[in-house]
Amino acid sequence: MSLFRNSLLQLLVLLVAALLLRGYTFGDPNLFIDEAFYFTAGNAMHHGALPYVDVWDRKPFGLFALYYLIAGISSAPVTYQLAAALFATLTAWLIGRIAALWSDWQGALGAGLAYLFLLSAFQGFGGQTPVFYNLFIALAALLVARSAPALRAGTIPIAVPLAMLSAGLAITIKTTALFEAAFLGLYALALLPAPQRLRFGPRWALIGALPTLAIAASYAAAGHWSEFWQAMTGANLSADRWEPYSAQIRLRLMLASLAPLLAVAAFGWLDLKDDARRFTGWWIFAALIGLAAFPYFHRHYALPLLVPLCVAGGAFLSRKWIGPAATAAVCLLAYREAPPIDYAHTERSKAAMATLAAAIKQHGGERALLVYEGPPFLYTLTDKPFPSPLAFPAHLYHAIERDVSHLNTLAEVQRVLTARPGVVVMTSEPRDGPINAETYAAVAAYVTTSCQLVAKTEAPERLRADQVLVWGDCR
Repeated sequence: MSLFRNSLLQLLVLLVAALLLRGYTFGDPNLFIDEAFYFTAGNAMHHGALPYVDVWDRKPFGLFALYYLIAGISSAPVTYQLAAALFATLTAWLIGRIAALWSDWQGALGAGLAYLFLLSAFQGFGGQTPVFYNLFIALAALLVARSAPALRAGTIPIAVPLAMLSAGLAITIKTTALFEAAFLGLYALALLPAPQRLRFGPRWALIGALPTLAIAASYAAAGHWSEFWQAMTGANLSADRWEPYSAQIRLRLMLASLAPLLAVAAFGWLDLKDDARRFTGWWIFAALIGLAAFPYFHRHYALPLLVPLCVAGGAFLSRKWIGPAATAAVCLLAYREAPPIDYAHTERSKAAMATLAAAIKQHGGERALLVYEGPPFLYTLTDKPFPSPLAFPAHLYHAIERDVSHLNTLAEVQRVLTARPGVVVMTSEPRDGPINAETYAAVAAYVTTSCQLVAKTEAPERLRADQVLVWGDCR
């Protein structure tokens, strides 16, 4: 067992674990609607689409850029799924490197394995945004934690500005990473002798803000500041998506699923001393603020919290006998809650998407495709451009997304329908409520008066399945 003291060997173990846990997802074109859309957008960017202008969403530009880079390798979904597996592996390894600062190889490996198993339990089995930006936060945390002795002595190692830059990159993937980034900057600043804080604080803040400032300046220079500003600020302020009753239920379910890790993290945190306890405690607090900032409590919103909790738990997982047992228990409970091995599901998804794509190609000709409800990756599979910047279906059919972009939702749908798309994709039942009654009525009227129902197929996602209707041969 002493072989596992080698950090590179631990990395290999974590890579094998990630591939075993996530391998069943490889090639699934409809794994989860969010990431399917991000990858579709990434592919569209290779054909000239500009985020917020030609394809709209409220996610930061860094996420689009990341998927653009991945799509540059291949338009096949396995590309982003392999990339996500690599990011998950490296994040798990960095979790272990941080935990090893205050525990041993056993705690480090246990913390990393727990993270990989818990990802699936919290809907991180594919390319959800935290699967990617957790890596940048974990790297920043490791760099700051290792720099603590030098900072106390008044020395600024290069690792600290690099940590600020890494945290800044995380913010360009998901805005809520701001809270953890701020914690890391303030923690590093607090370690410095008082006379140096005023000198270096603004510098580090600027380094962390540089990626976002560069993106904003680029949009302003290109004449698209209003679209960028609306996506980054107005859309998040105008969309009232909080439903207290359902959010409370989701929070309870989230806490129940987190309970084993919370217990391990609590015991581990009590084992830590002084700086280690302060660092992990404040980090967990910052991650909790990020969770509470948008209190919808969807299951995957807990993914950022897994990183500091696993780090804190490393000390407990390093205990001679109980540590391996606790690691096994956390992993087993996560596995039972969301069994990640289902290759048959992936094959059903591939077959369903192939059927839908074939029907679209056969019955749409050269005319436009409108995916009003359904899998957004159909645009990529059929080589069809977006008929509207509102290419994420929920922006068209969901009432809470009405007019949150720089476009009037109903007017945009009417514009697309006036252009007479050759194929329209819908679901037999509304995917989510409340439905946008105006756009639904307009699309339903178009397909029932101008189109023929040419295909009806159940399209499974990892968490649900929808009956998808293809209305084609539209006049």
